[in-house]
Amino acid sequence: MLRPGSAGSNTAADHLRLLDDAITALPPALRRKLMITCDGAGASHALVKELDRLASRHGYQVTYSVGWELGAREKAAIGKVPEPAWEAAIDGKGQVRERRADDACGNQRCAHRECWIQEAHVAELTGLLREGPDGDQLKGWPKTMRVFARRERPHPGAQLSLFEAADGWRYCLWVTNLPAATRGWRGQCAYIDAAHRVHARVEDVIRTGKNTGLGHFPSHDYGLNKAWLDAAMIACILLSWLKFLALDGDLARAEPKTLRYRVLHAGARLVRGGRRRTLKIAATWPWAEELVTAWQRVQAIPHPT
Repeated sequence: MLRPGSAGSNTAADHLRLLDDAITALPPALRRKLMITCDGAGASHALVKELDRLASRHGYQVTYSVGWELGAREKAAIGKVPEPAWEAAIDGKGQVRERRADDACGNQRCAHRECWIQEAHVAELTGLLREGPDGDQLKGWPKTMRVFARRERPHPGAQLSLFEAADGWRYCLWVTNLPAATRGWRGQCAYIDAAHRVHARVEDVIRTGKNTGLGHFPSHDYGLNKAWLDAAMIACILLSWLKFLALDGDLARAEPKTLRYRVLHAGARLVRGGRRRTLKIAATWPWAEELVTAWQRVQAIPHPT
């Protein structure tokens, strides 16, 4: 959505409009069970209240996961979390995130637990913020909203706040309306955290968009920039579907610059004959086999009737 340059990052009206457009873009049959994620810019009363309203409708299941600011009340709550309450965080495959300790033994396949360090942990802060010594500090927010914190070892060169530098952990927070009574693995803190971090894919899409034209607008005219935005978004969508439907391995995860060189700008000819279309490409091209496979997959897609 193209907005004026004076628009703020926490403009709730824009967030509500974008939320409505995103849901409207889905087929009606898929709108009854949704998970909606956004980063810390969406942590406004108006947006969370609207998400709570959507979740309260009869016959609908809407789970939201929204980034949250690390403020003074959250810092105080984190300081009161006992060490055993921090659960080990997991990656997208359900594996605990670990790295080898600096003083680990020489065996690279060692099974000794003391040779590994857990890199991230998760804890819930809802009880401390709702029922702590200072009373309910979340009165203005929906009762169904729960607050979680995640701490992780920072990567080399990462800049930490004074609060984070004190203990060496980097913290990020988010809120969700997933009921505390949720059973099974979905109700565990580690999996709630993993579900929220799926939102990181949005950052990848934004980076891809900048490489397909969103990084620079060609004019001071709002109308021209809007047309440019539409063209750039079409390019992002086409690249996403290309990688999803036709490509494998490294090409399925490649950035636009790599795809331009290996796929989009590759010299080839489309030959018609015998009521068939054949793709001809030089056998010496390093990615010729991948291109032919992609072409065959696209050709196999049924034509709409």
